[in-house]
Amino acid sequence: MAGLSCGEVSLIAWDILVLGADHFLTINDDPVGPLMARLARGSNGGARIVAGEAAVAGLAGCIAARSDAELSRMLELDDNARVLVFGTEGATDLDVYRQLVGNAADGLIKTL
Repeated sequence: MAGLSCGEVSLIAWDILVLGADHFLTINDDPVGPLMARLARGSNGGARIVAGEAAVAGLAGCIAARSDAELSRMLELDDNARVLVFGTEGATDLDVYRQLVGNAADGLIKTL
């Protein structure tokens, strides 16, 4: 999952992002595969989504923040919060996708 292996904030990007961002956080790789699989299955009658590793990073960060009371308070993430998460990457590496999700993305795409 080299796409998530950033290590630190890009100073070039941060010069732009700092103008509109109040916070940022890092995540580890642990929730990535399970979140990709959860999106691939769909839930509560929702659409199944083929999302790559980087596509679930924002969702993983939101879930991690929500499970930390102090961070939730600081970010104003409560039961009434509305969160918009962009995931702009599909299964860019089919072998990695299959390894993390447990099934092939191409088969899922054909059934959608």
